[in-house]
Amino acid sequence: AIIAVAVVLFFGITAVITKVGVNKNLENIKSFEKVEIENQLVPYKDENGYWTFTTDEDFKVVQLTDVHIGAGFMSHGKDLKALNAVATMVTREKPDLVVATGDIAYPVFFQAGTFNNYSGAKIFANLMETLGVYWTVTFGNHDAEPYSYFDREEVAGFYTDENYKYCLFQEGPEGVDGNCNHIIEVKNSKGIIT
Repeated sequence: AIIAVAVVLFFGITAVITKVGVNKNLENIKSFEKVEIENQLVPYKDENGYWTFTTDEDFKVVQLTDVHIGAGFMSHGKDLKALNAVATMVTREKPDLVVATGDIAYPVFFQAGTFNNYSGAKIFANLMETLGVYWTVTFGNHDAEPYSYFDREEVAGFYTDENYKYCLFQEGPEGVDGNCNHIIEVKNSKGIIT
């Protein structure tokens, strides 16, 4: 009985610390300024349903990987450093598009202190929306570990939320394995994919 109480107490305390930390990081994100991009390109959905940018100029992409936002009771400090690094890179580079190629979330309990992969995705999405730069993601192994709270379909559903106006994520076509296979086109003013 004492062991059961200790386990319940441990998980209860860690859940509270995690919630406070996630909320603190979400509050910290609000302190970042929107990235000012001169003549920011605005994508539209073409006849095939693909997000499409039109430009005759250069098109700048910032590719990020392994941001590893743990969003657990053991990772708040590391998460804040990761958020600051991403915000600094995006602010300095002023890209037309940010592509995060996997492992945005890091729900590895022995390092982050949680199995919750939704919170890391939420923190990253809120950061990108605050920065006001168009972005998308693909999944890595940590974004939906077999032991995570949410599977790939649920995380994909999260990224397609209409509240994320800068997110260009699409789940991808039926009949193609995976939950993040999508196309973003860049065309010139003649309609040719460049």
